[in-house]
Amino acid sequence: KKVKMSHRKFEAPRHGNLGFLPKKRTKHHSGRIRSFPKDADASAPPHLTAFRAYKAGMTHVVRGVDRPGALMHKREVVDAVTVLET
Repeated sequence: KKVKMSHRKFEAPRHGNLGFLPKKRTKHHSGRIRSFPKDADASAPPHLTAFRAYKAGMTHVVRGVDRPGALMHKREVVDAVTVLET
C-alpha cells in the first residue's frame, strides 16, 4: 500500500527568516559584544564603551517638544522606545 503525502497545490513564499535558524536553545546564555568603537584619544583614562543588554520589548512615551521655531514647539508627541534589559 502506497501512502500519499500532502503537498501545496500552488507556490507560496516561505514563512520566517532563515537568519533565525536553527531553532534550538543556545549554548551560551549571555550576549556578546561584537565590536568596540575606536578610541579617539589613546591617552584618555579607561571608560565604558559598551555594555551587554537584551531587547526586552518596545513601548511608547509621550514627550514634550521644546524646539523654538519648530511646528510642534510646546506640544506633546508620541515616540516609540526600545526597552533594554541589562
